[in-house]
Amino acid sequence: MVIDKRPQSWLFIPSNATPGAHRFDSSQVEVYRRRNGLKCAWFNQLSRSRKIFRFEAGKSTNLSWNQMDMSASEYSDENNVLYDDLGFRYRVVTPAKSTGKCLFLLHGSGVDETTLIPLARQIAPDVTLVAARGRIPQDDGFRWFGRITPTSFEQTSIRDETAAYAEFAVEVSECYGLDLQRATFLGYSNGANVVSSLMLLHPGLVRRAALLRAMPVLDDPPAVTLRGARVLIIAGAADQTYGPFAPALVTLFSQRGAEIDARIVAAGHEFGDADAAIVRQWLSASVAIA
Repeated sequence: MVIDKRPQSWLFIPSNATPGAHRFDSSQVEVYRRRNGLKCAWFNQLSRSRKIFRFEAGKSTNLSWNQMDMSASEYSDENNVLYDDLGFRYRVVTPAKSTGKCLFLLHGSGVDETTLIPLARQIAPDVTLVAARGRIPQDDGFRWFGRITPTSFEQTSIRDETAAYAEFAVEVSECYGLDLQRATFLGYSNGANVVSSLMLLHPGLVRRAALLRAMPVLDDPPAVTLRGARVLIIAGAADQTYGPFAPALVTLFSQRGAEIDARIVAAGHEFGDADAAIVRQWLSASVAIA
């Protein structure tokens, strides 16, 4: 690929491509960059400038037009892009006016990465969202690790998938210029259980976690120190499956030095407006403390 680093940057596509100039916004440049293994820093710097780039036929490259695979319908909105270049498939939702903070979203069982985005926007409309998709199929959706019963889980799967997500979190943060120290991890049900496992198996990676309808899932949780970590645990009063395990989760993190805020809402296993209000208030308090 030939790059001319003039003020208005050009990326040249093959001479056999559709003739004429083709205009793509910076999100599409980022898609092109990620699909073709280009370094993060240079293209991310351009992407953040929100310039318009032109793709024009005229100079040869080893990439074909089809390999670029940039249909206007698929990439007209960067927030609709489902990336597939890291360990997990994921979306990055960036608001027009971002505070530089971010929420990592981990969905529940049998669904996908889109299900927590409306809740996250309700909680914090001005933060960047990183919504990944679990890798284990379940029903018409996905989950994060294997289960034996609704409250018993495959321990090797937990450790393997948690390690893979830890690597993903670091990589996606580096590629998008996100600060993990300012990030909050918001998980629901199976996704919340991944976040709790992430804190126990990879201490220091997660500084703030909001866990909705979570339970302890590790048979032998390590005796790590979680001082400085802040954890919000929200249980449903009518959640007959996970609700009874919420006190044990509070104890687990308290014993390891995390600062715990435990709440109960008038709900079952489902999440709703009450959860959004609590997480929003808790995040505001986190900012004040920081």
